[in-house]
Amino acid sequence: MKNKINNSNYYDIDCYFGVDFSGSHLRLLQTKVSGKNFDVVGWLQRKMPKGVVKQGEIIKKVDFVEILKEALENAHGNFSGNEVVLSIPEEKVFTRVIQVPLKAVEKSFEETIKWETESSIPVSIDDIYYDWQVIKDNGDRAEVLVMATTKDIIDNYLSVFDEAGLSVVAIEPESLALSRSIIADKSMGYVLLVDLGTDFSNFVICKDGLPVFTSSSSVSSRKMTEIVVREFGFGFEKAENYKIKKGLEDKKNIGKSKKNIFESILNDLVEETKNTIDFLRDNLFLEEKDKKIQKIILCGGGSNLKGLSSYLTVKLKIPVIQSNPWINLNFVKKIPPISKQESQGFASVIGLTLRSHVGKKND
Repeated sequence: MKNKINNSNYYDIDCYFGVDFSGSHLRLLQTKVSGKNFDVVGWLQRKMPKGVVKQGEIIKKVDFVEILKEALENAHGNFSGNEVVLSIPEEKVFTRVIQVPLKAVEKSFEETIKWETESSIPVSIDDIYYDWQVIKDNGDRAEVLVMATTKDIIDNYLSVFDEAGLSVVAIEPESLALSRSIIADKSMGYVLLVDLGTDFSNFVICKDGLPVFTSSSSVSSRKMTEIVVREFGFGFEKAENYKIKKGLEDKKNIGKSKKNIFESILNDLVEETKNTIDFLRDNLFLEEKDKKIQKIILCGGGSNLKGLSSYLTVKLKIPVIQSNPWINLNFVKKIPPISKQESQGFASVIGLTLRSHVGKKND
């Protein structure tokens, strides 16, 4: 039976659902909360045709609306209401930590943030939407996290979702949604998130649970799969299963070059990770003497490569773990309806959905 959007008032008005289309897939998720317990009430993952979304912008608007409506009609479970929260791909977001003098007049403080923001990004302040949050008060100065994106991207999203009959209540950077999903509540210190997506990877340095720096890399889950296809002659689906079930732990994964078939791409991944850690040491929060990455959390489809966490732990000499995107949701004795492997791709949209429950789960 097809599932339709249910406009009943069964759920709280702020219990919207998350929509993520930042990679090659469209993902939808809605949860409900009762006391401290969560439940997934609707979800879907669907591959997006090439060209519909390009570099974070919805190019084929009519096609996207049709895909979105069809997805809601055929999703698992039932979606309630018509309010959604979206993520913006990191490639379209400027993330900066700026130093702002603390002043008695709040208006002056906000004006200072505005001008400091404009001076730190290569776009006019009139052409962006931005938001900010104080992450540390140093007495006379504050460290302020600023996230900004161009107005044309936001306006693009708003017009398309309006056409689909959905009301966008919030749009936030993918890194913010990821950190909310895969970093345990109240975690302090520095954590590095590595999102190994289908077509590219994102590196996110988080401080006390908030993203403070992001970068991207061409290392991707698809490239890993293509290596298996090329070396062993597998079909794409069989190659994906090989990565999950055998991966780096297969003693026979020696290719034509007489070395581990993943060696080249893993060398690139290690190098990119080291460069990100070096950036923290050399460029961020220079007044801090000990800026140590406590752990690295992998997510995204590429994190399902068997043995990857152990491999990177050895190479980087930092604890590396695969994410649990459900870590901040309490399912009591239930288990999420989405498999462990698929959940890695849902990390961002889980974080979007959690946004509606912030504060509720501790009531």
